[in-house]
Amino acid sequence: MKNNVSKALIVGLAMGLTGVATAATEAEIDAFMNPYAKGFPSAPGVKEGVVIDKNNADQFKAVLTPRIYDQIKAGNTTINIGKQLSAPAPAAYVAASKKSEATTKVEFGMGKITGYQGGLPYPYEPSASDPHAGEKLAWNVRYGLEIPDDIAIGPFVWEYRDANTGKINRTVDMDPSYISNTGFRTMNKPQHMPGSEEFFNLDLITVKSPQDLYGTALLFKRRVDSSRDDDGQLYLGFQRRARRLSTSATTDPFLGSNFMIEEFRGFNGKLSDFNWKYVGTKNLLTAYYTHKDAKLRDDYKTNDWRFTSFKGKGQCWADAPWSLRKTYIIEATPKRPDHPVLKRTMYIDAESFHVVVTEIYDRKNEFWKLLVQGIGHPSGQLPEVAKKNVWTWDADSMIDVQANQCTTLNFRVKSLETVPANFYTLEYIRSRQ
Repeated sequence: MKNNVSKALIVGLAMGLTGVATAATEAEIDAFMNPYAKGFPSAPGVKEGVVIDKNNADQFKAVLTPRIYDQIKAGNTTINIGKQLSAPAPAAYVAASKKSEATTKVEFGMGKITGYQGGLPYPYEPSASDPHAGEKLAWNVRYGLEIPDDIAIGPFVWEYRDANTGKINRTVDMDPSYISNTGFRTMNKPQHMPGSEEFFNLDLITVKSPQDLYGTALLFKRRVDSSRDDDGQLYLGFQRRARRLSTSATTDPFLGSNFMIEEFRGFNGKLSDFNWKYVGTKNLLTAYYTHKDAKLRDDYKTNDWRFTSFKGKGQCWADAPWSLRKTYIIEATPKRPDHPVLKRTMYIDAESFHVVVTEIYDRKNEFWKLLVQGIGHPSGQLPEVAKKNVWTWDADSMIDVQANQCTTLNFRVKSLETVPANFYTLEYIRSRQ
């Protein structure tokens, strides 16, 4: 009897250290992957049409993240409550998550994953008693369905604003493409490309304007093995030269904006560079909406798209409805003592696994920046994107409260057409100059 108990303890310890999945039932996985199957959450006073401002913010404090509450209370913005909407993960993605749950192993703190077969690697509710719950959620973010597979964005306009006056000091128009190279996230048959066993997705961002940045390109390849540095290269068009990005370079302001490369998509860093803590699960108001329900602007419009407007102090806040959503909260603290951030509190949507809000603190533990992502329901996107039925980016802002600046991002997401095999290479970038 004693030997059997000891054996069970050893097996349990091994599972905790290596991250072997915990044999969730199919029903538990189905419920996790479709959190609104039995209805949406509710809270006192939260209903469509209500406007939250500095006068009634205290009434809604329980359903606001702390720093967003502070911004509303200070009169810097308001929140319009809109419809509650759902777009659960496609069946193929759920099926892939069930396969991964049975086989995924992670060396926690090391960034290494094996046995992953698609979907979410940990498709079950986090537990406060699980010391690895925070990192498991971070792995889910890494492989979440934040956008339809293989997309381009254009126009993709970044505006560098004075957060007091709203004056736009600089506008940068980019031409990004993003592909799921290995099929780790994809719902379809993966497209094989060179290096597909090494990299799980590829980003290529090329600057179209202004003239002094024309031709500058960021080629970023995210490795399967998160313990290794991602392959990032910055191509300087005016010099026709490329330089490899060091780990520290990913925490520099990207092209003079308020974003670090590490902060793209909410989190774009190495998992092994951080300690992860699960804080809890709450129903919170976040910017989830249909694009047509946002206030739209005419700047940069195309024949089929108008960007979401911005409002509030400095015009730093997307003028779009918010809704009450189930949200996971994790805290990421860098292991590097020279990292410019002391900690990030990240709020993760339970349906789409977007990092919808991030509260960022500097090395003095003073509040520094606030990332707010506006996420568009598939029904409001372009037709070829809408049919994939996946929530996707619509309008983002990074607000630097210390520097009184913000960077606002405007998206028009479209499906990526077939690209040459050498598309994600420096040779291809140079050929386009």
